[in-house]
Amino acid sequence: MERVYELIQPYLSKPGVIGIYLIGSATRPHVDERSDLDIEVIVEDAAYDATPMEERQIFAFKDKESRIVDYEFYLIPWSDFVALKESTHDLFHYPYQHAIVLHDPDERIAPVIEQLAALPEDVRTERMTVHFLEFLYRLGRSRKTHDRGDTPINQALLRGDALSCLTKLIFLVHGSWPATAHWSEQELAALDVPLELTSGIKTWLSDPGSDNAAALVRAVRSALDVLGETFHHDMEGSQQWLFFTKEGKAAHERWGCR
Repeated sequence: MERVYELIQPYLSKPGVIGIYLIGSATRPHVDERSDLDIEVIVEDAAYDATPMEERQIFAFKDKESRIVDYEFYLIPWSDFVALKESTHDLFHYPYQHAIVLHDPDERIAPVIEQLAALPEDVRTERMTVHFLEFLYRLGRSRKTHDRGDTPINQALLRGDALSCLTKLIFLVHGSWPATAHWSEQELAALDVPLELTSGIKTWLSDPGSDNAAALVRAVRSALDVLGETFHHDMEGSQQWLFFTKEGKAAHERWGCR
């Protein structure tokens, strides 16, 4: 962290700077040599407008040969930052669960980060139903496509969709916004997801036939039961809610994997 504080020094005296924080893998236990420092600088709108385009994002490479980014400064105007609270994109919530505030003299950005990180229970509940049903539907399509034969592109797309829905579901069940795809496996491990479930996912990915797909569904249902969830017990009611009610249709539009 000492180096991070050294890097932000030039920004502390810039006009219009409200606060600075660190997000990304550098804030997580699985940080590695390829991780960069993602530093976001919140500024007043007028200061942002006055900042040349080339200074709104600044990054440096660790070395010229590898082209691995060392650090990145990303300026965000205050109005855009506050508006993130209404976003339905996980990217604008998950990273803030682990954000480290570096500079917040007037205590303006910490409350916003706290709001971005919070997962409202009503959001968690409706999303679990949406992603569980989507997982089942896409798993079914994947199974049929696999049985039809030589369509590897179709199969890969459907497996990816089903896996995306399932991982989102698992994060939400554990009370977390879904992680970014490139860190999902590490973040799932951090949540102590049952071995039976993660093993079932990997087995299905290596051989997506009917037996492994059915075993995966059983593992998912079992994990939900163990964690005290009940929404998956009423399949008929859940499907009617999703497809035939105004609230369910809106939830699918808002949160559906796409």
